[in-house]
Amino acid sequence: MDLLLNPDSAPTITKIDPLQAARVLGELLSQAPEYHAFLEALKTVNNDLTIQKLSAEMRAQQTALQWGSNANGRNADEIVRIKLEMEDLPAMKAYRQAEREVSALFRAVDEIISQEAGVAFAINAQRSGCGCGG
Repeated sequence: MDLLLNPDSAPTITKIDPLQAARVLGELLSQAPEYHAFLEALKTVNNDLTIQKLSAEMRAQQTALQWGSNANGRNADEIVRIKLEMEDLPAMKAYRQAEREVSALFRAVDEIISQEAGVAFAINAQRSGCGCGG
């Protein structure tokens, strides 16, 4: 990959290893406060007994709904009630805030990479599904 390092002066082209650049970017992102806050919020949510209980209830309601024992729509209503109850918990609110902040960071990085590359980066950085091993 060629990289123009100083566009204001005489063009200087330097070869960089895309894999190494990706590693450096990953390391920098892993050090971001937003990422650490997200991981902490995730750990809190995963260890919250109330959230675990509500998640188990939701899975039970989803299973009942999937297997057709919907009891006149009660399972679907119960799923909505449980989701609302879960989202109202302080740990979940903190998680959603951390999720928004880390997503904003990742979107900003994607915008910068996309602008520099001249192509939408994240959307094109997925496996093609062609079955060709890529």
